[in-house]
Amino acid sequence: MIKIVFLLNAVTLVRCVLPRCEPGNYFQGWCKVAVEPKPKCTDVVLGYCDDMSYSKTLFPNLLEHKTREEAELSTEYLLLSVIHSLLNGECNPDIRMLGCSVLAPRCDNGKIIKPCRSSCELVQKSCAHAFEGIDMAWPYFLDCDRFFVSEEEGCYDPLEGLREMQEMVMPSVSPEEPSTAIKFAYHSNTQMFNILKKTAAQCLHISRTYSIGRSVEGEDLLVIEFSSNPGAHELLEPEVRYIGNMHGNEVMGRELLIYLAQYLCSEYLLGNIRIQTLVNTTRIHILPSMNPDGYELASADMQSGSDTDYDEVAQPRANSIGRANAQNIDLNRNFPDLTSIFYNRRRFKRNRSDHIPIPTSYWFGKVAPESYAVMKWMRSIPFVISANLHGGDLVVSYPYDLSKHPLENMFSPTPDEQVFSKLARTYADARATMSNDDMSRCGGTFGDKGGIVNGAKWYSIAGGELRGHNCQFN
Repeated sequence: MIKIVFLLNAVTLVRCVLPRCEPGNYFQGWCKVAVEPKPKCTDVVLGYCDDMSYSKTLFPNLLEHKTREEAELSTEYLLLSVIHSLLNGECNPDIRMLGCSVLAPRCDNGKIIKPCRSSCELVQKSCAHAFEGIDMAWPYFLDCDRFFVSEEEGCYDPLEGLREMQEMVMPSVSPEEPSTAIKFAYHSNTQMFNILKKTAAQCLHISRTYSIGRSVEGEDLLVIEFSSNPGAHELLEPEVRYIGNMHGNEVMGRELLIYLAQYLCSEYLLGNIRIQTLVNTTRIHILPSMNPDGYELASADMQSGSDTDYDEVAQPRANSIGRANAQNIDLNRNFPDLTSIFYNRRRFKRNRSDHIPIPTSYWFGKVAPESYAVMKWMRSIPFVISANLHGGDLVVSYPYDLSKHPLENMFSPTPDEQVFSKLARTYADARATMSNDDMSRCGGTFGDKGGIVNGAKWYSIAGGELRGHNCQFN
């Protein structure tokens, strides 16, 4: 037993005094070369990065995080997890996917493929203002020069998953017929949000999405913008606004605006000169649904088989499910009644019809979050014209909506009557069905009037409507 121990110790001693490998010893086979393990691509398992267009990544990542666990505990990943609420839904998922391309970069054949600098620069151009709005610098790990490379160096587009437009039906168009083919169908709120975000991703250089607030139930009031310089107001560039689905059970305007967004994007890419000129000289803001909660109620009621027919000219029916918001507030009666203030002061000298301040008493009432969001929106952007798409009849109605005579539906023009009536007639004349007196209509008879009507002469609204607020507040 003692000898065995001695021999073991001797062997140990011999092993300890073996000379280190000299350069020449490698060729004689005396030295064993330590072989480092070959880098191996692993699955992308970061929760906030599971929708990337690739499925494999590699650690250490571009921030030198050695493991997935280290990346998940990093401040950079924490920022990605809260970016949606931090920026009120703006530039998401663009920022998140850009960050994922750094935290969980694409891996092919055991090698990291870096994201493209051009993609980063486009997102930074469109979204830098969102960080400035909350007094926050552009995140260091989204530095386009430091972590992103050029196409010549071999890169990939980190927003590729968005650009595929899987949930949009925008089929390829033959050169012989350069037009946009769109499938007409009703869209849920989730589908609508996806379409708007993917449309903006497809036309990233001329478009972006942003949220102006949230509904009672927490749904984003999501806007898509088209401009040659998205996110920035430019001197003398007209700001134009479209709003749809103010009444949740009036869905035609909602769907038309979803299609308008797709049309502007696809036609711009197809080289439509008229659309390119429009986008390059105008800043267009589209809010397809001002009342997403009401839409969901109306949609659920329709699927259950209830009769929700509604004639906007007639008295609202008791079963008009979804017309109001989730607080049962009619959003088109929830704005400050500035028209009445104008009428009460019209005998005074130097009485203004615009920039009338909101009375303090208005805030004592019940103000819907959707209405408040639109008022903030109006204050932040100098809109020059706005269209609000309703359902219920075939006509272009223009302000005022409150009659000068409290007991009569009386023609009540604004100081800009000629402009408004001209715009209304231009729209109606472009649609033969609106000005055609032989057309079967929903209740009104506006064909003999050219398809247009002064709102107050049609039926007077006793204050609180959005259109009157537009005229007197801006």
